[in-house]
Amino acid sequence: MSKLIVNADDFGLHSAVNAGIIDGHRRSIITSTSLMAGGEAFTEAVSMAKQNPKLGIGIHITLVGGVKPVCDPSEVSSLLTPEGVFPENYVEFIKRIYSGKINYSELRKEIHGQIAQIMDTGLRVTHIDGHQHMHVLPTVLPIVIEQAKSFGIHAIRIPDESTGFMNYMYSPIRFLGKVGLSTVAANARPIIRNNCMTTTQYFWGMVNGGHINQKSLMGILKAVNKHSGTHELMVHPGSNSSILSKLYNWGYHWEDELHALCSSHTRLYISQHDIELINYGDLV
Repeated sequence: MSKLIVNADDFGLHSAVNAGIIDGHRRSIITSTSLMAGGEAFTEAVSMAKQNPKLGIGIHITLVGGVKPVCDPSEVSSLLTPEGVFPENYVEFIKRIYSGKINYSELRKEIHGQIAQIMDTGLRVTHIDGHQHMHVLPTVLPIVIEQAKSFGIHAIRIPDESTGFMNYMYSPIRFLGKVGLSTVAANARPIIRNNCMTTTQYFWGMVNGGHINQKSLMGILKAVNKHSGTHELMVHPGSNSSILSKLYNWGYHWEDELHALCSSHTRLYISQHDIELINYGDLV
């Protein structure tokens, strides 16, 4: 039997993202979400989470994406652009790591601050993950594990999607990015296990990240059905793609993802194939 966590990332980023996630939780298969401590709509997201207690809440460690830090910018300057925000994408962040520009005491301070801000809300936190999966980088992961365990968090995302799974995304750039990040994530799995942390056996949604529609969603659900065990599907729903696209140059299709997740075809497939919907809290 397959058990599936459907986790919506970027909760707290923007009100249109918050609305899409809550709508998707109430009307679709979303069982879990990851909260951004530095998101502009963080306070609204916390209030929404408290009104929807069955929604699993994770911590979305954010070190990229043009988002502001939770710490004073002067205290974590090695992590930021001259504008006082995190680099736009993982390529820029990785360049900083390998050029020796990252101050790891500042990195620890920011990660601690993000976790603490969410834990202080009183929400029951089920797991930890990362924006653009930066939490599994070899020099970042030990700090994330250390801080997560210090707050009593014992489940973590390992985004090691099968490298051969392209699922209708014929893009050389996406393929190379997926292979690189999936390889790093796979190397993180034994480290997670040795630190007595829990994760799923399978992960989906990397190659289709921000581009899930009904066709690609069915491709993922068929893969879930094929492999019994525990799975996570990462999704990015939103209520207004027009507004979000003007603010975030990520090329995401937020409303398309929400529509696919809410469709009767999706629910019927899950019901017919006895896929059990869970959240990370059910793993530990």
